[in-house]
Amino acid sequence: MTRVLPSPEAIAEWLPRQRWFAAKTRRIRGVAFADAVPLGRGVVLLANVELDHGGHERYALPLMAGEAIVEVLGEVDFARNLVALLLRAGAVAGDRGEIRGVPAAGLAERWPHGPPADLTVRRIGGEQSNTSLVLGDAFVLKHFRKLAAGVNPEAEIPRFLTERTSFRNTPRLAGHLEYRDARGLTTTLAVMQALVPDAVDGWQWVLARLREPNGAAVTVEALRRLGERTGELHRALASGSDDPAFAPEPISAADIDAWTDGVTAQLAAASTALRGERIGVDPSVIRAGLDHLIGRQKIRHHGDFHLGQTLYRSTAGGWMIIDFEGEPLRPLDERRRKHAAVRDVAGMLRSIAYAAASTPEVINKGSAWESDARHAFLEGYRRGAGTAPFLPRTPVAFDDVLAIFELEKAAYEVVYEANNRPDWIAIPKRGLTTAAARLRSHVDGAA
Repeated sequence: MTRVLPSPEAIAEWLPRQRWFAAKTRRIRGVAFADAVPLGRGVVLLANVELDHGGHERYALPLMAGEAIVEVLGEVDFARNLVALLLRAGAVAGDRGEIRGVPAAGLAERWPHGPPADLTVRRIGGEQSNTSLVLGDAFVLKHFRKLAAGVNPEAEIPRFLTERTSFRNTPRLAGHLEYRDARGLTTTLAVMQALVPDAVDGWQWVLARLREPNGAAVTVEALRRLGERTGELHRALASGSDDPAFAPEPISAADIDAWTDGVTAQLAAASTALRGERIGVDPSVIRAGLDHLIGRQKIRHHGDFHLGQTLYRSTAGGWMIIDFEGEPLRPLDERRRKHAAVRDVAGMLRSIAYAAASTPEVINKGSAWESDARHAFLEGYRRGAGTAPFLPRTPVAFDDVLAIFELEKAAYEVVYEANNRPDWIAIPKRGLTTAAARLRSHVDGAA
């Protein structure tokens, strides 16, 4: 089928100017269209981008049909076509594959007869790796830009939570859109979830409260509730015993070997970023701490958990946990891999540390807020998770494992800050030092 499309050369010139383009430091050597799928007046181009030094990336480009490069996301008619695919579980063919709608339970709950006649569409600003739209007062549609073959966790985990569990602190999934090629291989293009209209970004809410006279106490109690919701999330994710993608699995010695190697490699990268400064934790200490997990369960988890992956509902006094995509730069199979649930806990504690360091009002009061917030979050988490078999067996074992994953996360942050915000590197370096000291004190105490 012949269609009028922008030239690959024009796309190659346009891509680096887009916020969501992930390879801005690389040179584009060429663009080839893998497929073009028509949707109303628009077309979804799947563009294979060849980069210098042999790299390749694929992007989804929803454009108006024609030679000019005009974005169609945000157009009401285009949004209606996407929703129609979900409502009828339909498909539309391209040159070499098709886009299919895969509805979920949350769609019929709000739009049993389809979108309203006066549907409004509004783009959400500020994102970089994806583009999101608010559809009326009912749904948010997240359109992925950089694609990876397979099921994206952002579609997979909310579907499981929506349709297979009673957990209600993640927005209900309405469905997802996927591209299926001629071989039957699928790629997630977009997900649609219920809009939480009275919610604000969790990171921004915490920072705003900390700047208020009595805000510290308010945030500590709120973080206690977030800890409880996190424990409940992990229990829900561990409940899929009849689903191979979610069934908990025993943690083996091979898992511990792999995780020890991963933490050690991250520490080495941090040491390099710190110009050779030694971290001071021997791999044998990391291995001994992670040994507490042998025989416990590894489960699906969030994988990129921090305050920015939450919404706070002031009217309900509660939290919603969002964005299960994982770290977009990591391979999809790694993002879907089961791991120790405590890793999410470590991620949130590092986010609390950043909140403390990012707020002068808190720094001026000393470290009391961070300590209180950590304690409250952990207390809430233990209440929510209970005695689940994905947790270490004893409090000492829990503390050891937590210190190791905080060490890993802080080391990752050191590398990130060294490359992007060197003025911030003191924040993760402090976390690195603190976690290493906690781990060493446990080892010395057990000696």
